[in-house]
Amino acid sequence: MARAYSSQLRADRARANRALVVTTATELFCTDGWVPTTMSAVATAAGLTRQTVYQQFDGKLALLDACIDNALSAGRGVRVRELPEYRAMADGAFDRRLAAGAHWLRGAHERSAVIQHVLDQAAVTDPEAAERLRQREANRWDEIRFAVGLVLGAEPADRLVDEIWSLAARSVWLRLVGDRGWSGSEWEAWFVAQARTSMRDGTAGP
Repeated sequence: MARAYSSQLRADRARANRALVVTTATELFCTDGWVPTTMSAVATAAGLTRQTVYQQFDGKLALLDACIDNALSAGRGVRVRELPEYRAMADGAFDRRLAAGAHWLRGAHERSAVIQHVLDQAAVTDPEAAERLRQREANRWDEIRFAVGLVLGAEPADRLVDEIWSLAARSVWLRLVGDRGWSGSEWEAWFVAQARTSMRDGTAGP
Protein backbone atom coordinates (compact mmCIF):
# COMPACT_ATOMS: atom_id res chain seq x y z
CA MET A 1 0.00 0.00 0.00
CA ALA A 2 2.83 2.38 0.92
CA ARG A 3 4.56 1.62 -2.39
CA ALA A 4 1.42 2.44 -4.38
CA TYR A 5 0.98 5.67 -2.43
CA SER A 6 4.60 6.64 -3.09
CA SER A 7 4.22 5.89 -6.79
CA GLN A 8 1.07 8.01 -7.02
CA LEU A 9 2.82 10.82 -5.18
CA ARG A 10 5.70 10.76 -7.65
CA ALA A 11 3.28 10.76 -10.59
CA ASP A 12 1.37 13.71 -9.16
CA ARG A 13 4.60 15.61 -8.57
CA ALA A 14 5.77 14.89 -12.12
CA ARG A 15 2.48 16.22 -13.56
CA ALA A 16 2.71 19.33 -11.39
CA ASN A 17 6.32 19.90 -12.44
CA ARG A 18 5.43 19.47 -16.11
CA ALA A 19 2.59 21.99 -15.86
CA LEU A 20 4.87 24.45 -14.06
CA VAL A 21 7.60 24.06 -16.67
CA VAL A 22 5.14 24.62 -19.54
CA THR A 23 3.60 27.69 -17.89
CA THR A 24 7.00 29.17 -17.06
CA ALA A 25 8.47 28.42 -20.48
CA THR A 26 5.47 29.95 -22.24
CA GLU A 27 5.97 33.20 -20.34
CA LEU A 28 9.70 33.28 -21.11
CA PHE A 29 9.32 32.34 -24.78
CA CYS A 30 6.65 35.00 -25.30
CA THR A 31 8.62 37.68 -23.45
CA ASP A 32 12.22 36.93 -24.42
CA GLY A 33 11.94 34.90 -27.63
CA TRP A 34 13.59 31.72 -28.85
CA VAL A 35 17.32 32.29 -28.34
CA PRO A 36 17.40 33.78 -24.81
CA THR A 37 14.96 31.20 -23.43
CA THR A 38 17.22 28.33 -22.45
CA MET A 39 16.37 25.21 -20.50
CA SER A 40 18.49 26.61 -17.65
CA ALA A 41 16.55 29.87 -17.70
CA VAL A 42 13.26 27.96 -17.53
CA ALA A 43 14.52 25.84 -14.64
CA THR A 44 15.66 28.91 -12.70
CA ALA A 45 12.42 30.80 -13.30
CA ALA A 46 10.37 27.75 -12.27
CA GLY A 47 12.45 27.12 -9.16
CA LEU A 48 13.41 23.65 -10.41
CA THR A 49 16.67 21.94 -11.29
CA ARG A 50 17.78 21.53 -14.91
CA GLN A 51 17.58 17.78 -14.34
CA THR A 52 13.90 18.08 -13.40
CA VAL A 53 13.18 20.09 -16.56
CA TYR A 54 15.02 17.58 -18.73
CA GLN A 55 13.09 14.74 -17.10
CA GLN A 56 9.98 16.29 -18.65
CA PHE A 57 11.38 17.46 -22.01
CA ASP A 58 14.45 16.30 -23.89
CA GLY A 59 15.19 19.71 -25.36
CA LYS A 60 14.02 23.25 -26.01
CA LEU A 61 12.11 22.45 -29.20
CA ALA A 62 10.13 19.69 -27.47
CA LEU A 63 9.33 22.15 -24.70
CA LEU A 64 8.18 24.81 -27.18
CA ASP A 65 6.04 22.20 -28.89
CA ALA A 66 4.35 21.40 -25.58
CA CYS A 67 3.76 25.11 -24.90
CA ILE A 68 2.06 25.50 -28.28
CA ASP A 69 -0.15 22.44 -27.77
CA ASN A 70 -1.10 23.63 -24.29
CA ALA A 71 -2.09 27.05 -25.65
CA LEU A 72 -4.13 25.61 -28.52
CA SER A 73 -6.09 23.32 -26.19
CA ALA A 74 -6.59 26.08 -23.60
CA GLY A 75 -4.68 23.98 -21.10
CA ARG A 76 -7.27 21.21 -21.22
CA GLY A 77 -4.91 18.63 -22.68
CA VAL A 78 -7.26 17.37 -25.38
CA ARG A 79 -7.34 17.59 -29.17
CA VAL A 80 -8.87 20.83 -30.34
CA ARG A 81 -11.53 18.91 -32.30
CA GLU A 82 -12.86 17.62 -28.97
CA LEU A 83 -13.46 21.08 -27.52
CA PRO A 84 -17.16 22.08 -27.46
CA GLU A 85 -16.47 25.53 -28.89
CA TYR A 86 -14.79 23.87 -31.86
CA ARG A 87 -17.64 21.43 -32.39
CA ALA A 88 -20.02 24.40 -32.53
CA MET A 89 -18.89 24.80 -36.15
CA ALA A 90 -21.10 21.81 -36.97
CA ASP A 91 -24.31 23.20 -35.43
CA GLY A 92 -27.02 25.37 -36.98
CA ALA A 93 -27.29 27.28 -40.23
CA PHE A 94 -24.30 28.42 -42.29
CA ASP A 95 -23.97 31.90 -40.76
CA ARG A 96 -24.05 30.46 -37.25
CA ARG A 97 -21.40 27.88 -38.15
CA LEU A 98 -19.16 30.48 -39.74
CA ALA A 99 -19.50 32.78 -36.74
CA ALA A 100 -18.60 29.87 -34.45
CA GLY A 101 -15.54 29.16 -36.55
CA ALA A 102 -14.38 32.76 -36.44
CA HIS A 103 -14.95 32.91 -32.69
CA TRP A 104 -13.01 29.70 -32.15
CA LEU A 105 -10.14 30.95 -34.29
CA ARG A 106 -10.03 34.30 -32.51
CA GLY A 107 -9.72 32.51 -29.17
CA ALA A 108 -7.02 30.21 -30.54
CA HIS A 109 -5.04 33.22 -31.80
CA GLU A 110 -5.44 35.07 -28.52
CA ARG A 111 -4.05 32.06 -26.68
CA SER A 112 -1.42 30.84 -29.09
CA ALA A 113 -0.38 33.29 -31.83
CA VAL A 114 2.54 34.73 -29.86
CA ILE A 115 3.89 31.40 -28.65
CA GLN A 116 3.52 29.91 -32.12
CA HIS A 117 5.41 32.88 -33.56
CA VAL A 118 8.38 31.79 -31.45
CA LEU A 119 8.54 28.69 -33.64
CA ASP A 120 8.54 30.97 -36.69
CA GLN A 121 11.56 32.74 -35.18
CA ALA A 122 13.34 29.50 -34.33
CA ALA A 123 12.84 28.14 -37.84
CA VAL A 124 14.98 30.92 -39.31
CA THR A 125 18.20 29.49 -37.87
CA ASP A 126 17.35 26.01 -36.58
CA PRO A 127 16.80 23.28 -39.23
CA GLU A 128 14.97 21.04 -36.77
CA ALA A 129 12.63 23.87 -35.86
CA ALA A 130 12.13 24.62 -39.56
CA GLU A 131 11.04 21.03 -40.15
CA ARG A 132 8.72 21.16 -37.15
CA LEU A 133 7.20 24.38 -38.50
CA ARG A 134 6.66 22.70 -41.88
CA GLN A 135 4.87 19.82 -40.15
CA ARG A 136 2.73 22.14 -38.07
CA GLU A 137 1.71 24.20 -41.09
CA ALA A 138 0.77 21.02 -42.96
CA ASN A 139 -1.29 19.98 -39.94
CA ARG A 140 -2.88 23.43 -39.82
CA TRP A 141 -3.92 23.07 -43.45
CA ASP A 142 -5.55 19.72 -42.65
CA GLU A 143 -7.27 21.27 -39.65
CA ILE A 144 -8.59 24.13 -41.78
CA ARG A 145 -9.93 21.60 -44.29
CA PHE A 146 -11.76 19.77 -41.51
CA ALA A 147 -13.15 22.99 -40.00
CA VAL A 148 -14.31 24.38 -43.35
CA GLY A 149 -15.99 21.05 -44.02
CA LEU A 150 -17.89 21.40 -40.74
CA VAL A 151 -19.02 24.92 -41.64
CA LEU A 152 -20.07 24.02 -45.18
CA GLY A 153 -21.44 20.58 -44.37
CA ALA A 154 -19.53 19.36 -47.43
CA GLU A 155 -16.01 18.51 -48.51
CA PRO A 156 -14.26 21.78 -49.50
CA ALA A 157 -12.15 22.27 -52.61
CA ASP A 158 -8.41 22.60 -52.09
CA ARG A 159 -8.43 26.17 -53.45
CA LEU A 160 -10.98 27.20 -50.83
CA VAL A 161 -8.93 25.58 -48.09
CA ASP A 162 -5.87 27.48 -49.33
CA GLU A 163 -7.79 30.77 -49.11
CA ILE A 164 -9.09 30.18 -45.58
CA TRP A 165 -5.70 28.79 -44.47
CA SER A 166 -4.14 32.09 -45.59
CA LEU A 167 -6.83 34.26 -43.98
CA ALA A 168 -6.49 32.34 -40.73
CA ALA A 169 -2.70 32.62 -40.52
CA ARG A 170 -1.27 33.89 -37.25
CA SER A 171 0.94 36.28 -39.25
CA VAL A 172 -2.23 38.07 -40.39
CA TRP A 173 -3.62 38.13 -36.86
CA LEU A 174 -0.35 39.48 -35.43
CA ARG A 175 -0.13 42.12 -38.14
CA LEU A 176 -3.69 43.40 -37.74
CA VAL A 177 -4.18 42.97 -33.99
CA GLY A 178 -0.59 43.31 -32.81
CA ASP A 179 0.83 45.86 -35.24
CA ARG A 180 -2.26 47.77 -36.40
CA GLY A 181 -4.13 47.71 -33.10
CA TRP A 182 -7.32 45.99 -34.21
CA SER A 183 -9.47 44.56 -31.44
CA GLY A 184 -10.22 40.86 -31.37
CA SER A 185 -13.85 41.57 -32.24
CA GLU A 186 -12.82 43.71 -35.23
CA TRP A 187 -10.62 40.91 -36.52
CA GLU A 188 -13.44 38.41 -35.97
CA ALA A 189 -15.92 40.49 -37.98
CA TRP A 190 -13.36 40.98 -40.76
CA PHE A 191 -12.61 37.26 -40.89
CA VAL A 192 -16.32 36.40 -41.15
CA ALA A 193 -16.78 38.85 -44.03
CA GLN A 194 -13.73 37.59 -45.94
CA ALA A 195 -14.46 33.92 -45.31
CA ARG A 196 -18.12 34.28 -46.31
CA THR A 197 -17.04 35.65 -49.69
CA SER A 198 -14.57 32.79 -50.18
CA MET A 199 -17.05 30.15 -49.05
CA ARG A 200 -19.97 31.42 -51.12
CA ASP A 201 -18.99 29.02 -53.88
CA GLY A 202 -17.01 26.67 -51.65
CA THR A 203 -18.59 23.37 -52.56
CA ALA A 204 -16.98 19.99 -53.05
CA GLY A 205 -14.04 19.88 -55.38
CA PRO A 206 -10.92 17.92 -56.28
